[in-house]
Amino acid sequence: MSKYCLYIWLLLCISSWCHAQPIEEIQLNPLLVDRSFQHIQNPEVLRSFFNELALLRSGKKKKLNVVQIGDSHVQGPYFPQYIRQGLQGEFGNAGRGFVFPYRVAQTNGAVDVKFKASGNWDAVRNVKSDGSHNIGLSGISLETTDQDFLLQMNISDEIEVTQIKLITEHPERFVVSTSKGNNVLRKVASTQNYTIQSGDYLGRIASKFNTSVKEIQRANAMTSTRIKAGQQLKIPQAKKQTQAVSKQSFIDLERLETGVFTIPSGSKELYIRPAQPASSYTLDGILIDNGQPGIEFHAIGVNGTKFADYNKFPRFFDQLSQLEPDLILISLGTNESFYHNYSEEQLKRDMDQFNRHMISRGLTGSVLLTSPPPSMKQRKKINSKATAYAYEMGVFANLNSWAFYDLHAVSRSSDAMPDWYEAGLTSTDKIHFLEKGYQLQASLLVEALIKAYKQQQK
Repeated sequence: MSKYCLYIWLLLCISSWCHAQPIEEIQLNPLLVDRSFQHIQNPEVLRSFFNELALLRSGKKKKLNVVQIGDSHVQGPYFPQYIRQGLQGEFGNAGRGFVFPYRVAQTNGAVDVKFKASGNWDAVRNVKSDGSHNIGLSGISLETTDQDFLLQMNISDEIEVTQIKLITEHPERFVVSTSKGNNVLRKVASTQNYTIQSGDYLGRIASKFNTSVKEIQRANAMTSTRIKAGQQLKIPQAKKQTQAVSKQSFIDLERLETGVFTIPSGSKELYIRPAQPASSYTLDGILIDNGQPGIEFHAIGVNGTKFADYNKFPRFFDQLSQLEPDLILISLGTNESFYHNYSEEQLKRDMDQFNRHMISRGLTGSVLLTSPPPSMKQRKKINSKATAYAYEMGVFANLNSWAFYDLHAVSRSSDAMPDWYEAGLTSTDKIHFLEKGYQLQASLLVEALIKAYKQQQK
């Protein structure tokens, strides 16, 4: 066997070995994890949160809110999902927490709560906005002016829900309903109207709209190809539209004075509809509660975002404070490290402004900052900037009374990204991770947090 073939064979063995291994064993792999950094720095900052956890365990407290704020690592489902499961497995599950119709906003989102909608929705991410958009807690502006829109929400069987609350500046404009029918919204073929011009024939019209003569005939119930100027034709569109397939009988749910809707037992399909005519309808998110004691976990992530992008929108911090978080977990820094003209000084200024936004709203309790995971640039260059930024984030946390978890160092820095990739734990872009990679990082973070809690309780 040649040396090259042997090398490829070894890589395949390592990858399949990691896929087959339980997370507890991968955590001990010295090529991937440096356990000398496996602890929370400045754990005394989290004393109030740890005391609340103790009250929760003793039954003297019913619910704690944990909020994770981040970028694409948090918008993607796996990293926050496994943190949520780890904390709720230890301290109780009080609900799924924050969800958002990411797919309606034309981006990736959760797999356990899915959305689809009729009507035209305008969406702008905070990273793409100059600050003029009305962006709140989700980090994405999602708005429609359609007064007959319908937003369908499908909740997986694993999630128990007794109450939901809509996050919006105008809750009076929305109502939550159930329906006697199922799957009211479906993808249907769409058409546009076209007035036939002099000299037109079906072949020319089909070519103009990138369709076929047969499709035009089918859409218009035509038995021949004869047409005349001034005649109206329906032209089929390649992209299907989401529409209500038939008129359904909706049952509007009662809204309590707190803005909460009580959900009938066993309901897994809910509809958000206009409660009244309005010039626009803006939705910032939805909170799912199950009425049980434990932790309610809220994950808020936006692809490509940075500290500076959240800083542009005071309404984000206003709505963050309304969640009354007991712990704020900040997972940013990756995107900052990919900007050539971005510096460590700029990072510190952006973190400082983020902190000032929180302080001005009384969010001065337990804050846990995590450094960015390892990454590579253009799939082949070690991202040493992320390593430098991880160090600066740790210094900032220490100076500003934030706890700090050095995920970057625990993951053996960006130098170890080739090892993570060869182990089959990262995507091909060598920036993001596959499910098991995120599961490993989340389990390490939860392990460190629980360890710090237990040490504090002693």
